[in-house]
Amino acid sequence: MFGAPPETIINSVIISHLTTASLSLIIGSVVLILKKGTNLHKAIGKIWVGLMLYTAISSFWIGDKFSWIHGISIWVIIGICIALYAIRYMKHPKAIRIHADFMMGNYIGLWSAAIPAALTEGRLTHQILFG
Repeated sequence: MFGAPPETIINSVIISHLTTASLSLIIGSVVLILKKGTNLHKAIGKIWVGLMLYTAISSFWIGDKFSWIHGISIWVIIGICIALYAIRYMKHPKAIRIHADFMMGNYIGLWSAAIPAALTEGRLTHQILFG
């Protein structure tokens, strides 16, 4: 279901994926704490979006078959596109709410992938955290 076979080779894609995912968890928390709409929120938010997109896209080069985690990656890409479109181009009173909801959903999705990755034996995240 979710996990890596013991023979999985740990390569640069896996290392970069884990790095950007970890940074996304931290930076996402910062963006959530910041006052919304400020230049700082926008700047750090752009960094977070880049990290999230890299994390989602790089997941397709990990593993030898499509899994539910790849479905989350597809949804992250779609959700970020919707959130960015809403905040940049929608001239609707609910645009900010749409942006916030999709960004929060992506952040929750990140945690919903990170927690099982950390708790599943045989995965690099588990090995790093628990030896």
